[in-house]
Amino acid sequence: MSTATNPYTVLNLRKGATEEEIKQAYFEMVKQWDPERHTDRFMVIQAAYEKLRDAKKRAKEDLFTYNFPRGEFKFLPAEQEGPPQAELQASLRDLLAKVKEGGDGAGAARAEATTLLLTSSFRNFKKKLYREAIADLERVLQIDPTHQRAKVNLNLAYMRLGWSYATNNLIKQAIELWEQSLQMYADNPVIIHNLAIATEADGEREKAERYWAETLRRWKASLDEEPGNEYVKALVIEAHRHFGGRSLDAKREGAPTAIEEYKEVLKINPNDFEAQLKIAETLMQEKKFAEATKELRALSQKNPSNIHVLDLFSWALLNSGEIDAAFTNWQRALQLEPNNLTIKQNMVKARMDLGKKCREAAQYTPALVHFKALLKIFPKSPEVHFELAKTYKDKGDKRSAFQHATMSAQLDPRVKDVKKFLTDLRLAG
Repeated sequence: MSTATNPYTVLNLRKGATEEEIKQAYFEMVKQWDPERHTDRFMVIQAAYEKLRDAKKRAKEDLFTYNFPRGEFKFLPAEQEGPPQAELQASLRDLLAKVKEGGDGAGAARAEATTLLLTSSFRNFKKKLYREAIADLERVLQIDPTHQRAKVNLNLAYMRLGWSYATNNLIKQAIELWEQSLQMYADNPVIIHNLAIATEADGEREKAERYWAETLRRWKASLDEEPGNEYVKALVIEAHRHFGGRSLDAKREGAPTAIEEYKEVLKINPNDFEAQLKIAETLMQEKKFAEATKELRALSQKNPSNIHVLDLFSWALLNSGEIDAAFTNWQRALQLEPNNLTIKQNMVKARMDLGKKCREAAQYTPALVHFKALLKIFPKSPEVHFELAKTYKDKGDKRSAFQHATMSAQLDPRVKDVKKFLTDLRLAG
């Protein structure tokens, strides 16, 4: 997602901000950018605010926005002091050598070296030198694997640096750090979600699906505990929509189909129009026209004025053999939008295709019905007149064939083969 349009970036917030923080950030931005003097900027700010204050819109943004790892690094007062850095490093070398040697003084040396390493990591964090701070903490855990604060700090460092990498499009580096974090604390939903986003962005499909499946499982568990949580409900729905949208090109055995994903959406929100429409569109793509007809019949009853639904329903009916019903449905669409070019073009295509198929099968009367229906809509179409001419010729009605071919040539002499057609008719007598 572009940082220029990311609502969190616009409002100087991070994902996970509370409603109060969002409201406060909005008011501060409006003070900074007066709506009358900075209209364009204000509109961007307003749009960002509208997205974040609405649970459904926010969930849609959050699905592919990295979670910022919250928390504080924990250091004791003594670990925030210590000697100057050069002296600290010299002492560390001596102490680590004693630890390596073992013996009676190894325990005291280990404790003192741990304190100095924590001091060094504290200083590096203050300077935003995360790599150096991580190296210090990793050395602490090498000499004292049970040091809990070092482990907590190291995990937070992995997560924070990973977030910084990911938001600067260094995806592989982010994945490496987050997977190290997950090895330390496997039950971290924030990082699992981040890894789902990152591995998908990096093209690691199998990994991404594992992380997404785990993320979705946790969201569903949360929704079971709190069914009224509109934000989590919207997250689950958006996730299933995402999976449904890409399942058609995922042919691996056992992968959920697009229809299965959209049906999961309907379990949560039975009236979700987009999910219902996607199921119908998927059935059409899979050429399951009878099933598509059933879905679209129900959808058109609920949405009688939706032109796209009526158009798709017409194609489903046509492919199911309900030809008259298909054209009746298209006529309904035209009554709603008389100038809708798409509907007109689809009706023409359907009539043309059916007319040609009927003629090829020597079913001349039905073919003429389709072409004459087109002529009522487009009385001056040279193409329609020529198709009628060819149909009459095949039927043996040369007089009618000559009339329509002549009309076609008069309307547009450039119509392919019409002149040759007329010549052949004359020669045939």
